[in-house]
Amino acid sequence: MYYFLNENMQFAKSGIEGAEIQRLNLFNQHQIPAKIVTRVFAMNLHDVTADAKISDDHFVNLFDYFCGTTHVEKNVTTVDDVIAVGDDVTQKAEDNKITYFKNNKLYRIAYLRQGAENPREISNVQYFDATGRTTKMSWWNSRGFLCLNQYFDNAGNIFQEHYLDLEGNVKIEKLHYLNRANKEKFSYKLDDFEGVDYLFDGLHDLTRFFYDQLNKVDGGYNVFISDRTTETGWGLRHMETTAFKVLHLHNNHLADDKDIMHDRLNNFYASSLNNLDKWDGIIAPSSQQKKDVEARWGTKPPVFNIRVAFVKATDVEANKVPFAQRENNLVVHVARLAPEKQQDSSIKAFEKVLKVIPDAKLELWGYANGDVGDKMRALVKELHLEDSVLFKGYTGNIAEVYNRAQVGLLPSRAEGFPLTLIEAQSHGLPMIANDIHYGPADILEDGKSGILTKNGDIDGLADAIIDLLTHKDKLAAFSEEAYQNALRFTDDNTFEQWQTLFDYAAKKRAKVLAAEAL
Repeated sequence: MYYFLNENMQFAKSGIEGAEIQRLNLFNQHQIPAKIVTRVFAMNLHDVTADAKISDDHFVNLFDYFCGTTHVEKNVTTVDDVIAVGDDVTQKAEDNKITYFKNNKLYRIAYLRQGAENPREISNVQYFDATGRTTKMSWWNSRGFLCLNQYFDNAGNIFQEHYLDLEGNVKIEKLHYLNRANKEKFSYKLDDFEGVDYLFDGLHDLTRFFYDQLNKVDGGYNVFISDRTTETGWGLRHMETTAFKVLHLHNNHLADDKDIMHDRLNNFYASSLNNLDKWDGIIAPSSQQKKDVEARWGTKPPVFNIRVAFVKATDVEANKVPFAQRENNLVVHVARLAPEKQQDSSIKAFEKVLKVIPDAKLELWGYANGDVGDKMRALVKELHLEDSVLFKGYTGNIAEVYNRAQVGLLPSRAEGFPLTLIEAQSHGLPMIANDIHYGPADILEDGKSGILTKNGDIDGLADAIIDLLTHKDKLAAFSEEAYQNALRFTDDNTFEQWQTLFDYAAKKRAKVLAAEAL
């Protein structure tokens, strides 16, 4: 079994989640057993996976696993199923909640699930004692069953949480406490797991145990690919069972970009790269990153060059739209709003573009990390670009965006192997991207299907946009070349890259299992 390890899965997905889903579909296509694995509790998780067309057979969550709730038919539980109203109970409905009073004292507050088809579907219920103090909060999974009870102390803080199975039995206990430094910490207890109670010092420790349980299938020594190493790396490195462990680089492994041999490490990968003896393989999406990793650390563990994004040749043909149908002078920047994606570069460049092409529009697509969205909106306001630079948010139909636009931007300061470049090219969208580590130079054909720019050169970025938008014949030719360029990155030749890792892992598995059998 191949496990793809992540922290969570949400409706608004980053490139890493997009890559995992693509990879899962590729493995399913070739009948390679695989599952996406998450460890964060989320009541709407299976709505998210259903929306992404991920079956329950190919997805496993830590809390679902231990509570036995992976495969559950969707049901609807309403507020009427949960709270009985008698002669001594009155209620007041407002917005998405109903407040109940018993003998004129606050009794319960029922919160209704927003966006549900049934307007009375229950989300959670808040319980009060005779003094009006919150004592408990109960939560219902979006599939209709009671899944979590939270208990509050006299100060109104959660001190204990119980995660439940379908019969309401406690399967996981989470205790909130303060350590000697007065910092909040968490411990976990598995209740009666296979007849035994287990205690864990935090989520990492519980995650390690979870991975060990997953590793029991197929005779053991399964393949675990860590897609988010900050969250999943510790548990993977400290497994007590033997497994094939792969560190997947999705971005530049270095924090700086000057000296590949001595630059400090990207914080997301530092812990794992400083413990390479715990890994059996590394995946580098680009050939250049593979070379740089090997130059600094050698070939133990081996480094596999496997791209994280690809297209189907049939889809590229189906994607084609006449260039004349594209929205004139529309430029798009598709990426989550984050410092490393440098939407500020696109905005500043567009101030110069508008002086030459006053009717040009820039659309920023993607969800925001932290306060980056607010900062970008403030910059747009400062430059008086509100009518020309538009914040569009996250979309699940990015193909429509690519098919409308004439030019795409990706002026990032660091990447791994940008999914958006390949997706955009497969829709015939010429891209302008910074020539940084890693990916853009591997993907774009500079001066043919796109343009590579220098990081930090706002004038150069603006000139590239102006050049393409003011030479429509050239732009149309770039669009045709983009379709063709995308065919260098197909599912078929990507699977060939995976085959190298498959063969290596299979040989090592056979050797390890043979040794254990002695």
